Amino acid sequence: MMDTMGVIIACNDKVNLGELERVRSVSALPFGGRYRLIDFVLSGMVNSNIINVGVATDYNYQSLLDHLGSGKPWDLARKKYGLFILPPFARHHENTSGDIEMELLTGILHYMKRSGQKYVVVADCNNICNIRFDDIVAQHRHNEADITVVYQRTDSRKDGEVYATVDDDNIVTSLHYGKGNKKCTNRLVGYYVFTKEVLISMLEKCQLQGKNNFVQDILVASLDRRKVMGYCFEGYLKTITDIDSYYNVSMDLFDSHTRKSLFVADDKILTKTKDKVPTRYLDDADVTSSIIADGCIINGTVENCILFRGVSVEKGAVIKNSIIMQDCVVSEGATLDSVIMDKNCVIRKGKTLIGQPDFPIVVGKRRTI
Repeated sequence: MMDTMGVIIACNDKVNLGELERVRSVSALPFGGRYRLIDFVLSGMVNSNIINVGVATDYNYQSLLDHLGSGKPWDLARKKYGLFILPPFARHHENTSGDIEMELLTGILHYMKRSGQKYVVVADCNNICNIRFDDIVAQHRHNEADITVVYQRTDSRKDGEVYATVDDDNIVTSLHYGKGNKKCTNRLVGYYVFTKEVLISMLEKCQLQGKNNFVQDILVASLDRRKVMGYCFEGYLKTITDIDSYYNVSMDLFDSHTRKSLFVADDKILTKTKDKVPTRYLDDADVTSSIIADGCIINGTVENCILFRGVSVEKGAVIKNSIIMQDCVVSEGATLDSVIMDKNCVIRKGKTLIGQPDFPIVVGKRRTI
């Protein structure tokens, strides 16, 4: 879509992932054995033929820069347009009264102004789904809308999330936070399509008036003055906001329908690839119902686990219901259950870590236990 550009909001203000976000942007959080969270939204844009994509970052974005590089794995290493990393002009301070999403969008006004596209897709980076944005933009264009918000029907409501009420013509009539309206179950998922001039005008107006809340000052303020449409996404979509949701969504990958929805669809989830040797299964290896990346050496028991590249499981080690990230070592006789282990960790001989599916143990990056 030559008339559409993409803006990905890569910030940590909507998540609470503890140790997992201490050293990285949430957009660069490893997922599913080989991916990063940003791969899903970025692939959705590329699969929709959006070739001008800006990634607005907050802080701790070194690992994100390393992952994205020039954008070549997504065919975004181009002479015209392509992938742009847009770091902040100044560090976000906790005492700022507004939200970081508004701050980042205001900070990249120059990027949007110099881009020649008519529409802009603004998207959060913490959703796991396989979505085509060209269908949403087509509806936005057909309806001559100013703003289109993507929502998902849900049976539950959570504080802090935004829910939309839509009429029979899919026009958004109201927006509510959290549990304010129990009848409203259309959860906004963090994907929006704007007519670019409308977005720029509203951001500049908010900047002049000192307004800095994206939901209240952009979305809610538009309901009475502009045409705000809704788009219902009915495929698999889960949002990662904390440790529990990260663990549960990862465990969803063991369901065949979820894997097909994400990875066996017509549109591929693209990511940075690394050349590694195949995984080696030694004489005492016993692996069942697990997702194993390449480069691993397994000589123990692995059950219902996700292992990233280069993990070593020594003889007699037992790992169950766990997520083990890149280049970790689980030594001889160690036992892990319901554990999330970040990169480059070592579990010494005979050690035991036992969590619960609803309260997994998290081991921070480069820790030795």
